[in-house]
Amino acid sequence: MKGVGLDQILRDLKDKDPEIKRMAAKAVIKQSPSPDDVFFSVLQDADRSTAFAIYDVLFESPQDFSSIFKQATSDSDPRVRSQAIRYLFRRGSFRVEDGIKWLKDDDPYVRRRVLSYLSWSNDRSAIESITKLAAEDPDPLVRKDALRLIAVWGIREDAGMIIETLKDEDFEVKKQAIYTLKKITGEDFGEPIGASEDQLEWIVARWQGWWEITKENI
Repeated sequence: MKGVGLDQILRDLKDKDPEIKRMAAKAVIKQSPSPDDVFFSVLQDADRSTAFAIYDVLFESPQDFSSIFKQATSDSDPRVRSQAIRYLFRRGSFRVEDGIKWLKDDDPYVRRRVLSYLSWSNDRSAIESITKLAAEDPDPLVRKDALRLIAVWGIREDAGMIIETLKDEDFEVKKQAIYTLKKITGEDFGEPIGASEDQLEWIVARWQGWWEITKENI
């Protein structure tokens, strides 16, 4: 490496000052013939502040560090995992099969980000996993986002999977389930916006009744 030696740069990466860490990370990118190898080595036992500084610098770099961010999708910190998945999506390295795997992430924010990126893939191969999320995820915001995506991708034949989500205890999720059913079936049994709980239950009952009559023909 030219300029400041590698040993000094590695020491600077461990400095307490976040800005010095960032400068050191940029120096590795600029001066090393194989910055990926250097960062892989450093990140193996880096503390959180050093890891965050490195990931931030790599995220902003015009060079492609997809291999590092693919590994970062397994990081213990959800902030890093979310940033890594975002990086891969931005780089065109986001694969639907990986997205399906990441839908099982422990952090609800990460799961919501994955749903957002999947929505741009226009690939129905993830529909079963997304429907499962809509029905079973412990976070109501994730369930609602999953239903929103099904409204974009879903077809009439998916209605049976959505009918069950009408039983959701969360009022907003239940409303989204109605919108999703309206979108994928073309049917309409009432507007949930502004509806009271009793009115919403009546709309739900009509959808459930429609399904009982219709399901054999779908």
